[in-house]
Amino acid sequence: MRDWPVLSRYDAAHLREIALPLGGIGTGFFALGGRGQLTDWQLMSRPHRGWRPLYSHLLVRTRQTSGRKEEVKLRVLEGDLKEGLAADSGAPFVLAGFPRFKDAAFEAAYPFGRVRLSDRNTPVSIAIEAFNPLIPRDTDASSLPMALLTVTLANRTAAPLEASLTLLLTNFIGTDGLARDLKDNITERAEIEGWKGMRFAKTREARTAQNGTMAILCDAADIRVARRWRFRDRPWSGEALGIMDELLGAGYIQDDAPEAPCPPSPDDTWDSSLSAMLTLPPREAQSVRLLLTWHFPYRNMAEDGWWSGGPETDPLLGNYYATKFTDALDVARQVIPRLPELRERTMDFVQSVADRDAPHALKEAALFNLASLRSHTCFRLADGTFAAFEGCNATTGCCIGSCTHVWNYEEATRNLFPDLHRSMLESHLRYALAPSGAERFRLSLPVINQTWGAAAADGQMGLIVRCYAQYLADKDKDGLEWLQKWYPAIRRMVEFAWLPGGWDADKDGVMEGAQHNTYDVEFFGPNPLCTVWYLAALAAVAKMARLVGDEVFARTCDDLRARGREWVDRNLYNGRYYFQQEMPPPAQPAPMTALTGEAANPRPRFQVGKGCLIDQLCGQYKANRVGLGDLLDRFHIQTALASIFQYNYRANFRDHYNNMRTFATADESGTLICAYPEGERPEEPFPYWAECMTGFEYQLAVLLLDYGLKKEAVQVVEAVRGRHNGANRNPFNEPECGSYYARAMASWALLDAWRS
Repeated sequence: MRDWPVLSRYDAAHLREIALPLGGIGTGFFALGGRGQLTDWQLMSRPHRGWRPLYSHLLVRTRQTSGRKEEVKLRVLEGDLKEGLAADSGAPFVLAGFPRFKDAAFEAAYPFGRVRLSDRNTPVSIAIEAFNPLIPRDTDASSLPMALLTVTLANRTAAPLEASLTLLLTNFIGTDGLARDLKDNITERAEIEGWKGMRFAKTREARTAQNGTMAILCDAADIRVARRWRFRDRPWSGEALGIMDELLGAGYIQDDAPEAPCPPSPDDTWDSSLSAMLTLPPREAQSVRLLLTWHFPYRNMAEDGWWSGGPETDPLLGNYYATKFTDALDVARQVIPRLPELRERTMDFVQSVADRDAPHALKEAALFNLASLRSHTCFRLADGTFAAFEGCNATTGCCIGSCTHVWNYEEATRNLFPDLHRSMLESHLRYALAPSGAERFRLSLPVINQTWGAAAADGQMGLIVRCYAQYLADKDKDGLEWLQKWYPAIRRMVEFAWLPGGWDADKDGVMEGAQHNTYDVEFFGPNPLCTVWYLAALAAVAKMARLVGDEVFARTCDDLRARGREWVDRNLYNGRYYFQQEMPPPAQPAPMTALTGEAANPRPRFQVGKGCLIDQLCGQYKANRVGLGDLLDRFHIQTALASIFQYNYRANFRDHYNNMRTFATADESGTLICAYPEGERPEEPFPYWAECMTGFEYQLAVLLLDYGLKKEAVQVVEAVRGRHNGANRNPFNEPECGSYYARAMASWALLDAWRS
């Protein structure tokens, strides 16, 4: 069987924070940890980072005989515990006292991960491979609620041995570790396509996000299932004692009542197990596959933190993936015959990235950040609508609304899953556009109750550029028809900028009004961030206007863009980079342009001023992705990019002072959001000025590549990935405002930018 290309390897010193998500787009996931632990069980439509059911452990038992001597060993399939050892009552983990493997390492090429475990005192070495299908332009195949674990046991000795591989798993239907309804759970035996195992369910209807079904199936020939354990609820850790004695003795756990149906659980649930019984010849290896599938039909948007319908409304919405299957066994029934094909197609994709002629850090950043797309940052409603937070808090989504000024940065969906990109655009165009042309940069749920009251200058202009990008993605199908349908809304979004008190009330191609933006404040006066986005939007709209036959409007946009470009190059360029020219707020800001209250302040706080902003050319970054050409003087652009690297990049943070969140510290490297090389920092600058955030760093790196600064681009990306090396941060999770942050998927653009 063909193996996947290993892109990154992590030694024992770089395992602590690794958690590779195993789940499809919008399905929830659990994770394979760096030491081999099964962690982060988040199958039920909201985050709960770090949560594990009481039992979610793989164990191996071996038995060898030599003459009259018998040696039996039992190991948890994890590397040695490193954290939590100093707790008041000892390590606070179930089975913490069971032996583990001394040597552990991790290999990855997302969505594949592999843990390697060995120990000179254990006769077998172990490899745990995990994956969930990820196949560009096949969204359904990339949205399967499943994970495949392939455990390979290698006999290191010159004698045969008996072995058993056991999965202990609590039947946690009804709880995501937060909400709790464990009554009436049952565990049943199951068999699909020759795979045997168990099904978790509940005997009564419970219309909650936590109610559904799970299946755990194994392809080994000899499977022993224990739906309930005879030794459950024994005092003084008697359950752990029972697990130890039965596995050391027989190699599997006996079912409490094998001939009787499993009764519904009382107020607590059942713990269950599955064991594969094996014989390993000398020096040979054998693999066992474990398929985990799940089916949870609902998500509770109030629990997830994104609901504005009021107490009288029902926040339970359907999950799209659940409409494709009747339950978890149906998932298995449909998936098992396709496993070889799904694995091969996923390997083809991973191989295509690994084979790119690009530095390792760029390939790793592009591929590993796709985990955000399959985290709880993103979901699909029952009708297929793709929606997303900005990221994930520990137990809720973070920052609602498919936020335009964050999602403008990412490049993964348009390139890999354009149907999802299109769905998000259509949601904004259909539901979030006010009659004035203001585009609410956060969507509310339910969609019939749009409560968000503000438009973001960068968000609205970026959304326009994304509409042109979608046309390009679809032009060989129905792209022009799609554009004709939505062009009136796109034009209204441009015209909104020209309202009295608006972003460009004097129609000179430069934004001056109250410009709410991705830094969660308003900028007042011409600044490169918002105006370059505006120039990109004008260029894109001119293209779209001509495609639908609106030549007059196209010429208007061309004229504004030319005048804006000239003004910016003449007035906002200081010979090194572009800066903000601060102005007082308009006497009466246009509706929906002022969100924070600073418009009432004659000298607004939270401005950029003379600072060198990391994304001062972000509109150019997006314009380059769709072939709109240089928006400003090319020499100025190149000089500004070189200056951003010169002033904002830090080889270490030993002498850096940051009053906000810390995403880079000590001897780590990174690129600041804003630097003040002349020391002219406003007394109260915009909030995030001193931080490092990966999505911003990636858009800078892409622009550096676009304009020939390859060495600097690689240095920027290597700094980001160096911070996410498994020791201090998860390589598959780049937080900003929350984990699995969407903006980090700007990294996908690195690959094409390097090639160009």
